[in-house]
Amino acid sequence: MPPDTSPLSSIFPGDSADVLRFLQLAARLLLEYNIRTELIRRRLAEAAKVLGLPVTVAVGYRTVTIYTAQGSHVHAQAPEFRINIAVSGKVNGLLDELAAGQLSLPAAQTALESVEREAGRHNRWLLATIFGAGAAALAALFNGDAVAMSVIALSSALGLLVRQELAKRHVMLFALPFTAALIGSLLGGSVIALGWTTTPGICLIVPALMLVPGPHLINALYDVVENHMQTGVPRLALACTILLAAAMGIFLGGWITLGMSTVPPWHTPADAIPLWLDVLLAGIAACSFGAFYNAPWRVLWTSIACGMVGHGIRYLCLAHNVSLEMATFFACLAIGMMAAQMVRQLRVPFAAVAFAGAVPMMPGVLMFRGIGGAMDIAMAGTAATPELVASTLASLFKSGFVVGAMGLGLLLGAKLAEVVTRSRG
Repeated sequence: MPPDTSPLSSIFPGDSADVLRFLQLAARLLLEYNIRTELIRRRLAEAAKVLGLPVTVAVGYRTVTIYTAQGSHVHAQAPEFRINIAVSGKVNGLLDELAAGQLSLPAAQTALESVEREAGRHNRWLLATIFGAGAAALAALFNGDAVAMSVIALSSALGLLVRQELAKRHVMLFALPFTAALIGSLLGGSVIALGWTTTPGICLIVPALMLVPGPHLINALYDVVENHMQTGVPRLALACTILLAAAMGIFLGGWITLGMSTVPPWHTPADAIPLWLDVLLAGIAACSFGAFYNAPWRVLWTSIACGMVGHGIRYLCLAHNVSLEMATFFACLAIGMMAAQMVRQLRVPFAAVAFAGAVPMMPGVLMFRGIGGAMDIAMAGTAATPELVASTLASLFKSGFVVGAMGLGLLLGAKLAEVVTRSRG
């Protein structure tokens, strides 16, 4: 084996350089592939302890710094946040095997260096089909008609393919949701202009709901709840900017096709769908998000199960006049408990199951309604009516409380599952 001539070897003696090189790469992968702050800190500290080099880990926004007891440090930086469950699952699995003594440090380092290349991705055409079906299922949950479901499926699938092409060319991050929402609103607006649908609001908004950055929002909330404000607040800003980019795509497409001056209000048909259909549609939507997040096929069923159970619980709560916030909390509490048990057996990250199962419950309608109201207020200036201001703030606050209920429910569900497991053990 050739001598190690990396910079770390010239700074740190002997095995310390190898340990720090491994930790540096693990830190970058955990951060880049969207593991929450507390889990990054814990996993790196556990691995360092097993390798005989206790460290202190400081996590910032897109940065991780690892300090040794001697006062030296190494730094890792993520170019951006990505969502790829196959990669994050493999990284967590390697760390588990290292901690259990099933892998040596050189073998773990080699495996970690190849994890992004070997994780693989779903076939793009199959993924586009699944994603389109999930978008149609989401439209059906809002009682969209057949034409609306068809155009939403087509625009969501096309938007996914375009996003993939833009990502390959390293186009600015926020151009991706903007372009996908623009495609959705152009196709939806054209259908509305032709008078082919009786549910026009659904045609315009649901393709953008498929762009709601659920993992970013939930990770941001997790970080805030766990008192990691230095990462939680920037992650929240990232999620809000993605939402704004998607809203601007809706606005531009609607302006081109319908002459809209703002994001339209949302009108949901009053007819309620039966419980069995609600659960089935939620499972399809959860499957599409899980596949989009590149969950391995062996894992995808868990997200489907969590999405179906969670949405069923929320349906029953809403049917008994429980508020949306509390109904979402109870649903995500169940998802958190189920996901925590499943990921322990499958050795995949919590996000692999919980996020995809919970994301169909993201209050995207309220978010976009709030953004549309804010645009109205900006254009009206001092002439904005108190009713407009009040309705806009109500939508923004309510969506914030629902997202908070989601994160809190998932977190408490996972914690309860850990307590139950420890009491049995």
